[in-house]
Amino acid sequence: ATPIAPHSSLPGWKGVAHLLDSLVADGVAPGAVVGVSYEGRHWFHGTGRLGDDDATVPDSSTVYDLASLTKVIGLTTAVMLGVTERRFSLDDSVVHHLHSFGAGTRAAADRRAVTLRHLLTHSSGLPAWRALYQESTTRSDAFTLADSTRLDTLPGARFVYSDLGAILLTQIVEQRFGERLDSLLHRRLFAPLGMSDTRYLPPADWLPRIAPTEDDPWRGHILRGEVHDENAARLDGVSG
Repeated sequence: ATPIAPHSSLPGWKGVAHLLDSLVADGVAPGAVVGVSYEGRHWFHGTGRLGDDDATVPDSSTVYDLASLTKVIGLTTAVMLGVTERRFSLDDSVVHHLHSFGAGTRAAADRRAVTLRHLLTHSSGLPAWRALYQESTTRSDAFTLADSTRLDTLPGARFVYSDLGAILLTQIVEQRFGERLDSLLHRRLFAPLGMSDTRYLPPADWLPRIAPTEDDPWRGHILRGEVHDENAARLDGVSG
């Protein structure tokens, strides 16, 4: 493990640790960890507990659900790998790679104008979200619903942070690489960079150090070691 520098050697560190302790004491979260890397040295402070039913104090080995940071850390990197390797271009029409996105729609011309760049910049015209997990039972069905979702606005007209755009990009990446996103990112990103604690679908032996996220009414239990987002769960836990 990387050595942890003494707390006193980082100016202001005690104030940061005190702030985190105070937030947890006020009930903002059951527990939390703050980490800082500076000039090759590393500091961390864990406080509170992993969850209501686990008094373990979080530390530098605690694993958290990255949630929508997945879009930046995983999906965007995979897209840029595809661009670098000329598997696709950012200015390609989405329909060119994902024919189902333009199938059977009245506004076909508008949909043909949507590019990968629009999806990455959340300016595609797609709505922010759709309850795919309630409308489908399989990964394939959820993809089909995402692909057929109507545009709210013309592409490029406005910014709307959209999970649906990330789901479309997931399909394009998987099709062009011929590999599911979790396998692709492990092979091309996480493993080469030594990101051994970053992955989709964590194994059971990780559970003791994974922080729970919520008691989910849809799944009927406390989520721990499975993706928090419902639509991502419907996509077999693997989505951009």
